[in-house]
Amino acid sequence: MHIEEVTHEITEIVKWYQKCPMDFSGINELMYNRVQLSTLLFFYATHLGDVRKEYKRAESQTEIVRRSKTMDLINNGQPITKAVEHGKMMSLDEYANERQWDALYFGMKLIYDSGVEILNTINQHISNLKKEYDNEKLPE
Repeated sequence: MHIEEVTHEITEIVKWYQKCPMDFSGINELMYNRVQLSTLLFFYATHLGDVRKEYKRAESQTEIVRRSKTMDLINNGQPITKAVEHGKMMSLDEYANERQWDALYFGMKLIYDSGVEILNTINQHISNLKKEYDNEKLPE
């Protein structure tokens, strides 16, 4: 599944749950949507992991370029402080790429964490309904 499709499906389940009244008792619908949401969150998490790898790769690439440029300047006689600042400047493209991956990762992580919170809420809703159902079955 493409990440856009996964995100759309997660959003649809969240919208569905948002529209449920507080006393919603459709346990089968809740259980079905819980399975769907947990499966979608798995797909989302695998993509999130790939984005994290790219973010970390970009982060290390920035550091490699910055340090190598700094060392070149130091070896050519530049003062260390000046070389460090120039090294930072010479790695701005890599840094920009790193920041883009950083923003993507943390934006996706926020969506993932929110999805997990919704899943936990649905689980609690199902648990409450099961308790109510069990209490109704008890003889008086």
